[in-house]
Amino acid sequence: MFKLPNNSAQTLTIWDSDSICVLKPDQLVLWRQFVDSSHDATTVSISEIVEQNAVALRARLLRLIFDVGTSVTNNAKTNHVFRSGLDYFWMTQFHSRPYTQSAQLNNLAKTFALVELVRESKIKKLVVHSDDKPLTRVIYSVATSLQIEVQVIRVRPSRQKVATKTKLKKLVPRPLLAILALGTQLKTSFTLRSKHRPAIRSNSISIFDYWYRFAESVGKDQKFGSQYWSDLVDHLEATEVNWWHNLVDQHQFSELNAAKNLLTSFHRKSNHHHEIIDSTISLKIVIRTILDHLKLVLSSMPSNKYNDAFTDPITKVNFWPLLKREWLNSLRGYEALINCLRFNRLEAQISAMPRQKMGVYLAENQPWEMALIYLWRKHNHGKLIGVAHSTIRFWDLRLMSDTKQFSAQSKMPRPDCIAVNGGLAKRSLLNAGYPESELVEVEALMYLHLATTKMQPKRNEAMTILVATDYLESATKTQMRLLEELVAMHPNKYRILLKPHWSQSLDSLPFDAEIVSGKKDLSQFFNQADVLYCSAITSAVIDGVCAGLPVIQCLDPMSFNLSPLRENDALQTVRTSAELAAALEQTDQFKSKVSPSDFFNLDRNLPEWKNLLQI
Repeated sequence: MFKLPNNSAQTLTIWDSDSICVLKPDQLVLWRQFVDSSHDATTVSISEIVEQNAVALRARLLRLIFDVGTSVTNNAKTNHVFRSGLDYFWMTQFHSRPYTQSAQLNNLAKTFALVELVRESKIKKLVVHSDDKPLTRVIYSVATSLQIEVQVIRVRPSRQKVATKTKLKKLVPRPLLAILALGTQLKTSFTLRSKHRPAIRSNSISIFDYWYRFAESVGKDQKFGSQYWSDLVDHLEATEVNWWHNLVDQHQFSELNAAKNLLTSFHRKSNHHHEIIDSTISLKIVIRTILDHLKLVLSSMPSNKYNDAFTDPITKVNFWPLLKREWLNSLRGYEALINCLRFNRLEAQISAMPRQKMGVYLAENQPWEMALIYLWRKHNHGKLIGVAHSTIRFWDLRLMSDTKQFSAQSKMPRPDCIAVNGGLAKRSLLNAGYPESELVEVEALMYLHLATTKMQPKRNEAMTILVATDYLESATKTQMRLLEELVAMHPNKYRILLKPHWSQSLDSLPFDAEIVSGKKDLSQFFNQADVLYCSAITSAVIDGVCAGLPVIQCLDPMSFNLSPLRENDALQTVRTSAELAAALEQTDQFKSKVSPSDFFNLDRNLPEWKNLLQI
C-alpha cells in the first residue's frame, strides 16, 4: 500500500538531497535517504516505499519499457530500422535496462510510487527541494497529470568528487566522442590482429562470452579455463567448439599484447578455436560502421520528437527529461558507435562462418546480444541458447519483460531458450512472467564449487568483517559510510578485511582496513572471517550463505534491493549504522543452514548440460 503517516496533510514535501534535512513539514518524503532515529514519525523514505511495493512497481517499469518500445518502433518518425527486420530500439540502453544510475530505473520506480502516494493520500500540493533538473521536470509532469500544485526549491548540490575524465566527457559533443571511440577501437583491432588464424569448424558449437573471468589456472599453464564455464570446458574437449570472446576493458597496449599472446597459447594447448571478436576489422566494417552511425545521428533529430513516446500512457507522466541523455547517447554518441561497430564485426564473422549446429551465449540483454540473435537467425545457423550464468535478482530487469513481449506478435529478438542454473533462477524468471516453455534447467557452472565448500565461521579475538563492495558507486558509498560510522562508534572492536570490486580502488579510507586484491575469488577469504558484509546488489551473498557465513547486506537508497536472496531469512538487511551494529551483535542467530542445492543444480558430471548441447 502507498500510505503516508500523516493522513491529514495536504502538502507533501520531497527532500531530494544527500544532506540532512532540517525542515519540519507536515509530511516529508526522503528521495535519496532512508529514515533513521533523527527523523520524526511524519518522515518516510521513497526508497522504503519502493521496497514495500516492489512487485507492483516492477510490473509498472516493465510495462513502461514495453509501451515505449511499441511507440518508438510503430512510429515512422521515431523508429530506426537498422537492418530489415531489426529496429535499433532493441540495441539501445533503455531496452537493455541495466541497473546503473545512468539508466534511471530507480528514479522511474520512485516516480511511480510518488504518483500512488499523491493519489491515495489526496495530496493537493508538492514542494520539491532538489538540485536535479531532469527529475524536477518529471515531478512537474506528475503534478500536471494529477492536477495539483507544485513548487520547486533548488538546493545546493552535494559536493561529490567527479573525475576530470567524466567532466570532460560531459562537455564533449556526442558525435566527437563517437569518433574518439572509433579511434580507440581501431587501435585495439590492429593490435590484436593475427595473420595465422585457425579455420572455423563447421557443424560445431559456437560459444560467445567475455575475455574476462578466466580460471586461476590460466595464469600458470596458459591453457583456457573459465569461471563462466568451469567444468564444461573439459567436458567439451572432444567436441568441436569455436569460442568467441568480447573484450571487457582491456585497452592498454600491454593488456592487448598480453591478450594476443594468451590467445595464441589457447590455440596451442587445445583443439578448440578461440577468437577475440574485437580483433575483427576491415575497410568494409569501418565504412559501414560510420554510415550506420551517421544514419542514426540524422534520424534521431530533432530530439523532441521522442516526447510522446516516453510519456507513460497510464499515468500520463512524461519521463523524457530523465531518459533523454542516455537515449541520445545510444543514438548519437559513444554507445551508438560501439553498437554499430559490434554489429558489423559480428555480421562479418557470422555471415562468413560455416553453418553452426548450435550457438551459446551469456545472456545479459546487452546490445551485442540483440545483434547476435538477429544475425544468427538471418544466416540460418542452428539452435541458439542464452545462458543465465549467475543469479536472477528481483530488480535486475535485464532478462525480464512485460508478458506482452512474449506474444507471437512481439518482434523482440530472443533465443530459442534460456538455460537457468537451478530452481532459484527458474522461479525468479517464472514469477516475472517468462514463458516456462523457453526455460531449460542445467547445472550451475559458476557455483559448482559450492557442492564441496562448507565451513564453520571462526570467532576471532576481534570480530573480522569481510567487506565485499560492488561496482555501483552509490552502493559502495552507502556501504562504506555505514562502516565508517560503525568503526567510529567502536574503534577497536572490529577487524576489517576489505575486498573491493575489481574495478575500484579504495586506498584512502578513514579507518584501518586490510585491503586484498579485488580480482581474487571472494571465497578465498571466508576462512578468515566471522561475517560477510556486502551490498544488496552483489551475488556474493549466495557464496557467503552457502559457505555457512552469517551475511549482512546493506541497502542503498539510490538503487534497488538486487539481492538474489531478497526477503530470505538466511541473511540480515541493514539501512543505517545502528542497524549494522545490531546485526553484528546477532550473527550467531543468522548462521546459515541453507544447502547450496536449494538454489543450484550442482552435479559435476553435468548431465543436463550434456543433454542440452547434445554431447
